[in-house]
Amino acid sequence: MTGSESLAAKQSFSIEEIAASMTLDDKISQMIMPAVRTWDEEALTDLSHAPKLSEALRAHQYGGIILFSQNVLDPGQVAVLVNQLQENNLENKETTAHIPYFMAADEEGGVVVRLAGGTRMTGSMAVGATGSHAVLNAEKTGQVMGEEMAAAGFNLDFAPDIDVNNNPANPVIRTRSFSDDPDTVSALGCAFAKGVSACGVIPTYKHFPGHGDTSVDSHIGTPSVEKTYEEIQSTELKPFAAAIADGADMIMTAHITFPLIDEEKTFGDGTTKGFYPATMSEKILTQILRGDMRYDGVVVTDALEMDAIRTAGLVPGEPDSAEYRINIARQVILAGADILLIPTDLNSEAAADFYDTYIGSLAEMAQSDAALAERIDESVMRILKLKEKYGILERKKGSDPEEAAAHALWVIGSDAHHDTEMEIARQAITLLKNDSVLPVAAGNQKIVFLGRQKEDAYTIEYAFRQLMEQGLISHKTRIVNLALDTTDGSDDADTVITIDYYYDAAPEENQLRYTEALQEAVKEADAVIGLTKISGLEALSEESEQYQGIARAIEDTHAAGGLFVLLSDSLPYDAARYQDADAIVLAYMGSGLDMDPTQRSDKSGNMGSYNANVVAAIDLMFGDGAFSGTLPVQIPEITETEDGSIAYSDQILYERGFSLKERPGK
Repeated sequence: MTGSESLAAKQSFSIEEIAASMTLDDKISQMIMPAVRTWDEEALTDLSHAPKLSEALRAHQYGGIILFSQNVLDPGQVAVLVNQLQENNLENKETTAHIPYFMAADEEGGVVVRLAGGTRMTGSMAVGATGSHAVLNAEKTGQVMGEEMAAAGFNLDFAPDIDVNNNPANPVIRTRSFSDDPDTVSALGCAFAKGVSACGVIPTYKHFPGHGDTSVDSHIGTPSVEKTYEEIQSTELKPFAAAIADGADMIMTAHITFPLIDEEKTFGDGTTKGFYPATMSEKILTQILRGDMRYDGVVVTDALEMDAIRTAGLVPGEPDSAEYRINIARQVILAGADILLIPTDLNSEAAADFYDTYIGSLAEMAQSDAALAERIDESVMRILKLKEKYGILERKKGSDPEEAAAHALWVIGSDAHHDTEMEIARQAITLLKNDSVLPVAAGNQKIVFLGRQKEDAYTIEYAFRQLMEQGLISHKTRIVNLALDTTDGSDDADTVITIDYYYDAAPEENQLRYTEALQEAVKEADAVIGLTKISGLEALSEESEQYQGIARAIEDTHAAGGLFVLLSDSLPYDAARYQDADAIVLAYMGSGLDMDPTQRSDKSGNMGSYNANVVAAIDLMFGDGAFSGTLPVQIPEITETEDGSIAYSDQILYERGFSLKERPGK
């Protein structure tokens, strides 16, 4: 058998025979999924430009590759890159197995997308806001994600996120969660996965056993959930139980500790005691997930490069050293994980040398550790079974990269997908308050729209031009875009719309940008619309320039006799802070506002990943239909504590399911 032939692709061989043909190096490599964001500090977008990386990848039979935004320029380019990576793997002369890769990306939709030239969709919390349509919309979202991933050659999606967002202060999950209700998350997560898998792409449920009730981002620290097993069974574990019952193929772990459930360990320094993150916990991955919950699919870790693992001193060795990472890998495998995601970026010859050491050291350990060797064999069989189920083992040499690129350009970001996106976005927009403001009158008005940042002005202006085309505002409307320094429209227009922004993230200090020109426009306006985006409670504190910008705009608007509309474009909890607004509208997503959808790809003519939610919200605010969205989460009151800071209280201001559904002004 020559090096370019794939034993895995030959139908006469069973997966047992494939596994039997694999060396220990092959088996361990099959459990590793590196990232290739860059090579020698250059973004990796074309494998032919990085021959040393091609060589490094052929040194081992890696189980898969995960791509990130650095790897994506446009749909056609990434389709060629995926093709190159798979073809390069077939040229691996170190093995006769030639097992095709899992080609993976985090394509959740909303704030987490990698196919920048594609369809962003609305994000999970917005889907959860579509009420009785939510299950169907979750499946539609999964299908759009799946179709675009498959068109680019991906076969594995690290989505859906089925964390229950039952902590408003959660710093990392946020609108990636469908709801704070576990039953809703269960139904929508399974529906999303159904849409993805229908396209031949493997969905991954994450982050087990649940990342929703945390106050620390595991990318930079180690969150801890102080709940008993019984408590997480009724909340965090419910969506995973539903996923397993629905036939889940892959589950991703969370780097979170559970002190009331897990067993205390002695850390790497030999004296410090504590608890391993779930990723490293045999109690959580083997006893609970595989034992109690009877899951026998593939378990993939969250990225091992994250600080909750990489720098936490959990095992012997200097954190971030090869010794430390190898000892982490051993513990992760023994705990019950099958795929080690990104032990480190494969981004240089030094990283390639690291992987030689990493894989070789694990092989040496397995030769003298029967339990480790047994676990490796179990994991490899699970991986091969899953690749067989999705037809990944059948890949043969000879795919045409030009055809792959053309297909990707035709599918990704298509009008049909964007139509689905806008349909869901319109159903999601939620009206919480309306004191005779909406719909905003279309004539004889001075209207100011405040973006949070300069880049927001692109989507805002696009939305108003759409309103002009639809006849909802006059085609003579004058648009004065102070943010982008442009002016258009008739000098004698009845309606003048001024677009500006109040927050500048660039300066290290004094990020508030409430200029004299902005203040004058606000004071002269009949109606002011303010876009607000929060990722945590700190953005709503008195010290926050974002809070100061909106608070001043509300004060100036009311002092001049105008009306103020708050448009929340991320977490809806900011509604509790701005109760003095005359109207409150929720859009649930703040990404993609820097893109004007009229600027389509030169290669395909398709739109890219813009923000449909804010466009839909502006349409509805100016009378183009009824608000039909419902709150997918509880919104608690915000109170001031004894030290002067603010906190979420136990009192609920808006109940889950609340909305003003009637058409405003009708």
